[in-house]
Amino acid sequence: MLSKRLARKFTPVILLSPLLLLSACEDKAVVEAPPLAAVSVKTVTVQTVTPSHEFVGRTVATQDVEIKSQVSGNLIDRHFDEGTQINKGDLLFSIDPAQYQAQLNQSLAALEQSKAAAETARINWARGDKLVKDGYISQTDYDKLTSNKIQSAAAVSSAEAIVSSAELDLSYTKIYAPISGRIGRSTAFSGDLISPGQNILTTIVQLDPIWVNFQIPETLLFRDKPTKAEELSDAEIADLFESLKIRMRFPSGAEYDQTGTLDFLDNRIGATTGTLDLRAVFDNERADILPGLYVTAIVEEPNPSEVMLIGQSSVQEDQQGRYVMTVNDENIVERKNVDLGNRYGVDWEVKSGLEVGDKVISNGIQKVRAGVEVQWELDEADPFGTTPATSASDANSTQGG
Repeated sequence: MLSKRLARKFTPVILLSPLLLLSACEDKAVVEAPPLAAVSVKTVTVQTVTPSHEFVGRTVATQDVEIKSQVSGNLIDRHFDEGTQINKGDLLFSIDPAQYQAQLNQSLAALEQSKAAAETARINWARGDKLVKDGYISQTDYDKLTSNKIQSAAAVSSAEAIVSSAELDLSYTKIYAPISGRIGRSTAFSGDLISPGQNILTTIVQLDPIWVNFQIPETLLFRDKPTKAEELSDAEIADLFESLKIRMRFPSGAEYDQTGTLDFLDNRIGATTGTLDLRAVFDNERADILPGLYVTAIVEEPNPSEVMLIGQSSVQEDQQGRYVMTVNDENIVERKNVDLGNRYGVDWEVKSGLEVGDKVISNGIQKVRAGVEVQWELDEADPFGTTPATSASDANSTQGG
């Protein structure tokens, strides 16, 4: 009787157990797939840009004059304020003129003596010229009179030359500015003994216009034709100077508000550097730019180009080189190796590896790998709030000096 009651009590539990096991198995079989990684993409486009190339340059004064004395003596006075603008012809230094004035006076006296002797010789010759015709003096005596006349005249010329030299030496005791420009620090002071050609008393630099010297690889400048620099005609060089516009960027990153032009192209390529020396000239009316400043010379090519552009943030690099991750029509991530050219603002020029319309991942690259499926949206963001660049610099800018 007891066994029957127990059987009736546990029978529902036994019947229910297979159902519970079946339900548990079904729960394990239903596994939800993980969500697809979300990425942002930018479409490869073609834009019209003006290529440019950057080179390290240095500013140079169009005239840089060292002021030296041409005579020796004690410095009496300095007539300028250091670091100021001076004009051509301004008096800069005065050297004690006493000894040179004395030499001039002495040479003037010697000149008067020579003139007096020459006049006496002329009178004697004129008298002898009459006497020799009448036979009162010999031809030998007449020849001596003629010789004395000629020698006396030569002595006058020599004395005049000595006077001119003395006057020149006296004039050198006052030193004038040979050019207009900004004058530097004086290295001499009143009372200093000045030696000719040894002491650099000061310097003057002409700041307007200002030059920028830089070097450029021959292969870059003449890559469209095999012509060497030394084979260019004057007309071709003039056309080159006219077509290329030069901009200048300071070490702070700011750009100069004036555009320069080329005014010098060297006649040979450096044997060791493989570069060509160039010089640009910029207006510098405000004298903002001083000589010796390292700047970046930005050379713009004359003709715009159409290039494919991608954002710099999309470019990755490994041992195989530079590459980007793209999304194909099936929303599958693909790796594509790329050959890059110039940099345009925040974009790279793509020379090969992509086609117009390719979707390049710009955000979320770290979440994906080649072969996985993703969900994507178009990235319309402009990282710096700027419009597409219209000028460019080399991916690897060239340095020159």
